[in-house]
Amino acid sequence: MKTVELAPAKINLTLDVGAKHPDGYHDIISVMTSVGLYDELTVETGTGTGTITLTCSDPSLSCDETNLAYRAARLFFEHTCIPCDGVAIHLEKRIPMQAGLGGGSSDAAAVLRSLRQLYAPNMMLRELERISIVLGSDVPYCVGGSTTLVLGRGEQLIKLPAMPEGWVVLCKPSESYSTADMYRRIDELGPRLAVDADGMYQALQENDLELVAKSVGNLFTQVLPEHSGVPAITERLEELGALRSCMSGSGSAVFGLFASREAAQAALEALLPDYPQTYLAKTV
Repeated sequence: MKTVELAPAKINLTLDVGAKHPDGYHDIISVMTSVGLYDELTVETGTGTGTITLTCSDPSLSCDETNLAYRAARLFFEHTCIPCDGVAIHLEKRIPMQAGLGGGSSDAAAVLRSLRQLYAPNMMLRELERISIVLGSDVPYCVGGSTTLVLGRGEQLIKLPAMPEGWVVLCKPSESYSTADMYRRIDELGPRLAVDADGMYQALQENDLELVAKSVGNLFTQVLPEHSGVPAITERLEELGALRSCMSGSGSAVFGLFASREAAQAALEALLPDYPQTYLAKTV
């Protein structure tokens, strides 16, 4: 049996960081939403090997036990106690890596959804969300997607009104940031500007893209490394007509929100010569 599952990118409309726990993990307060840039996972069962294999269209991506998609498959069989009759996973990679767009987390979530469909269709998605926190703080959100308030270490999920219809330009500069280093910078940050999660909730309730744009914010933009390319991209997107632009996650990709496809397409074409990893996506 075989399934094909799409793994959408996510953006953080708002992202604030709370208390640091003794184990080094932080609480987060984030409104996340999915956008129409997808990796694609093909999962085939009954290959007869009794093992999990992973292949990828991007040769630079590790396909061993360090890959979240591989680890997700192993977690599924360990949790359900279902014997593995051989599973072959192929990943078509389109979401840029180390970008703050949740590509690896979304891939892991897609594997979990696929294996649920193939082996345990009566399992609730909520159970997948619950067990997947061991894979990473973004994975529980990615299991169900949509527009969601994410709290705690990523395990507390509160569904919100859908994201208003619009277009998103995603642009990743050449540099990538260490998530651990960005959190260290947060820990060293003094007084901080507030991130307006309450305003975002109200804007979503009113289904107003312009109000959503006004409430976009990300604490990590206050601790960007020196000479970061993010501010230049943010400014350029807004010059090109974005209602608002901001970095997603701990970086380094920047998203711009656009009301029309025409404006977003023009921005994409303007950015591509300088930033090859630029993409056009619809809100979903």
